[in-house]
Amino acid sequence: MITASTSSIWRLTWPTILSNIAFMLMGLVFLKIAGGMGTDEVAAATTGQRLFFMFYAIMMGLSSGTTAMVGRYWGAGDKNLAGRLAALSVVIFSFDGLLLCWIAIPFREQLVGIFGLTQESNRLAVEFVFWTILFAPAMLAQMVLSFALRATGDTATPLAMALISVILGVYCGIAYTFGWHGLASRGLSGLAIGSGIGATITVAGFLALWVGGALSFKPKNPLPDFISNGRALVKIGMPAAAEQMFFQAGLLVFLVFLTSYGNAAFATYGIGLSILGLMIVVAYSFSISSAILVSQHLGAGDKQGAYDAAKKTARTSVYLMIVGGAVISLFAEEIARFMIDDPEVISLMVPFIYIISCSLPLMGIEFSMAGALRGAGDTRYPMMVTLFSIALSRVLVPWILVKMGADVIWLYATSLLDFGIKSSLNTIRFRKKAWLNLKITNNE
Repeated sequence: MITASTSSIWRLTWPTILSNIAFMLMGLVFLKIAGGMGTDEVAAATTGQRLFFMFYAIMMGLSSGTTAMVGRYWGAGDKNLAGRLAALSVVIFSFDGLLLCWIAIPFREQLVGIFGLTQESNRLAVEFVFWTILFAPAMLAQMVLSFALRATGDTATPLAMALISVILGVYCGIAYTFGWHGLASRGLSGLAIGSGIGATITVAGFLALWVGGALSFKPKNPLPDFISNGRALVKIGMPAAAEQMFFQAGLLVFLVFLTSYGNAAFATYGIGLSILGLMIVVAYSFSISSAILVSQHLGAGDKQGAYDAAKKTARTSVYLMIVGGAVISLFAEEIARFMIDDPEVISLMVPFIYIISCSLPLMGIEFSMAGALRGAGDTRYPMMVTLFSIALSRVLVPWILVKMGADVIWLYATSLLDFGIKSSLNTIRFRKKAWLNLKITNNE
């Protein structure tokens, strides 16, 4: 079991941060390559990535069940059941990927049509989405295997998986796009094909290592208690998956409100999200660490240790968020000018960066507290908090502000309301400690 010292928290967290940043960078590289082809290609790649990320985020929420249960069994010293739940998770998520292919591929034109692209962008996006979804089983298997390994405290292997997958994905993507090594040039779709092949090769290799006993623990036969264990995984993970669905839907509604303020206001928010996204990667990594520490301590029967570990993780996250907020506030104008050379956007970007800076400590609290609750199997409460916050801060309040004709800066400020609601409500739940007594495994 991992101790809850500050150094242990960092050792658990930094590989996850690097893993998430690696995947972000691959997306940016692909957009850069698409940008060299033209605006239609950029719009198509952005649409395809956005659609797949929405589904991927939902599946990440569903994987909360894997983290909670594998971590709990591992903390209890039951490596056999930890291996069984991990193997079952890989089977379930691979099946989910196949199900996505079966459902989404026939309707990819309708999905892309939601974004109202030009005829050429729409055609490119439909083809890009096809190849992206086709490799979903491998991508989801890689994701849940990473979560299962992290739940045992092994963050080095998921980092290696991420780096290898990204390197292979970028190289193969470029090769298929431009026709290297005698391959047929596939244009924009080559990026999706290459990333899918990279993920497939990576997960196949690491699954072979896993089965061969070369990783931190071996998979076990997932068939015993297949139905009951599968039901438990889904029961814990489904609220977190629904939470991500609500969040993504709320963000889309908010963007619709924002479009009424013009292109400059919309561009400002898009650039701000890219800045916020980097900090979200950091906060989310601490959320995973909090979930792992809580699940392992509860599995070992150490409730106070679970509580203390989550508090220390949250404290570390908040300190880092404060430093990050101070840095981007100090260089707010320089960041804005670096990102874009448009006086109107820059004038909006600077105050928006200040708002982001003030939001970061609240985000650190929210992510860490919600991660602790999910690590204990309490995924329903964070879902309800997110649903309430999205309805209020991303739908109702922005609608009122638009009707009032309020300045766009007030719409940006709803980020403070959103993180304020979620951080306070999740902290209240955390401090009541009822989540420490949840029973999610058969040996409790």
